Amino acid sequence: MRKLALFLASLFIVTNGCVISPRRTVNGTGSGGSNSEFSLSANPTSQVITAGGSATFAISVSAVNGFTGTVSLSASSSNTNITASFDNTTITGGSGSATLTVSTANTATSGNVIITVTASDTANNISQNVSINASIQGSASTVSSMNAIKMIASQTGCVSTPPTSNAQRVSFPTSPATTGFTAIFSVTPSSSSMDAALGFFAPAPSNQPTLSSLINFSPVGVIQVRDGDSFVSSTVQYAAGETLQFRLVESLPATTYSLFVTPPGAAEIPLATDLQVPSDQHGTTTLGGWGQIVNAPAGTTLAVCHFSLQ
Repeated sequence: MRKLALFLASLFIVTNGCVISPRRTVNGTGSGGSNSEFSLSANPTSQVITAGGSATFAISVSAVNGFTGTVSLSASSSNTNITASFDNTTITGGSGSATLTVSTANTATSGNVIITVTASDTANNISQNVSINASIQGSASTVSSMNAIKMIASQTGCVSTPPTSNAQRVSFPTSPATTGFTAIFSVTPSSSSMDAALGFFAPAPSNQPTLSSLINFSPVGVIQVRDGDSFVSSTVQYAAGETLQFRLVESLPATTYSLFVTPPGAAEIPLATDLQVPSDQHGTTTLGGWGQIVNAPAGTTLAVCHFSLQ
């Protein structure tokens, strides 16, 4: 009888021309697993954001097992001072990417904030989550306060820059004196193999200010300084997460400058003295602000804090 029942069941399946299989339903977290139809990832997974500023994250959806469905993106945070928005909330065809912008209010307090990004395929009841971290630092992302006697500009917070194609600029509320200035600031790289530079914006013939980079964090872990139109390596190395204090003295009209650095737990040492400023600063009597640019690697940041100009 058992063999007869099995035979009849097989005959029924063949006669109806179909094979019954269970429908796969997944509701997972993280970057996907063996049962998911797509994976979800973020790059970078953490950034430092000054209160009042913003940062962008690349959110990617990758197809698994031939998935070609439509995925909807959303983001949530328990902190009311944080807003997260996408340039595109729908990924079609199984794979694609979107840019998530995390913005902070000026009143945001320092601390780490977790933003949860969710990708959902509602047609198949599939979802994936990935968490990103926003490390909020105190306000004052722009140079704004002034001392009428000595101080030209001072900044109490930090400006943190991720890899970007454009230099991040912080304007001075007033131009430095025509006789010269002294800039004091600290810099913290998040990697020991940065490709990043910082310097000053000077007027250009096109009336569009250009960034004259004076300090370069080279990929080999050594600080380079600008001499004329080229960088030369110093003997000072830098490390991920270590803060270096800089003092830069420049003459105006711009011809030469000297640069000093204080490594963690050490005394100030000269990086270089009487260097030639870049040619695009020659003869200038005004500077519009300072700036920085990070070229690589992905997921890194360069934080400049407590900038003052005298």
